Amino acid sequence: MANLKLNHTLLILLRYPEPGKVKTRLSQDIGIDKAAEIYSCMAETVVHNLAKSDLHKTIIFFDPPERKAEVENWLKVKCKLFPQKGKSLGERMTNAFDKTFSLGAEKAVIIGTDCIEISDEIISQAFNALDLVDVVIGPAEDGGYYLLGMAKPTPKIFDDIDWSTDSVLGQTLKKLREKELQFELLKTLRDVDTVSDLNGDLLLRLQENRSKNLINTNLLLSRRMIRSGQS
Repeated sequence: MANLKLNHTLLILLRYPEPGKVKTRLSQDIGIDKAAEIYSCMAETVVHNLAKSDLHKTIIFFDPPERKAEVENWLKVKCKLFPQKGKSLGERMTNAFDKTFSLGAEKAVIIGTDCIEISDEIISQAFNALDLVDVVIGPAEDGGYYLLGMAKPTPKIFDDIDWSTDSVLGQTLKKLREKELQFELLKTLRDVDTVSDLNGDLLLRLQENRSKNLINTNLLLSRRMIRSGQS
């Protein structure tokens, strides 16, 4: 077994899967309950695939702050949990990085739970890249990114970004160039934000990842609806 690299920390930003509070764009097509169910499965898949790695520490930054007990009961993982702080996504990521570096991290990589294709291999590539560059980014097909890592605190790279638009990656790269920071891009992956990002294979994978013995009727119903073109 590889030694746990305590100076390498993976940050996972997530929300408690309350209907109407997560996947709002997806919920417009399939309803708030099914959207929350899919988000819950996505978050479980990402956390359980990555949080048990012996190659890095993992910290979960959750929202809303008053849901800590529910998040612990939901995810059942042995890692530190801290509430997210800040109004915008940029503020929340900045504060998460600041907290992580204050705990002694030498390299920190942050992800959300919108991309279930993120693997241990990709996380390792990100940490390894930080031996050579200041910042590493995993681009998403929608113009954002599914991962960002840094080897030291990098102030203001999250300021004045038009979050939830296809300009996020471009604006971020522009800031890095303006600050003369070296960066590396990982392979591009797909986030799941809208019904067009879903397909039956992805839903089946989510169901299988959640529990080999669990047949989730909400996921199966969502799968049928997507195949039939219903909303």
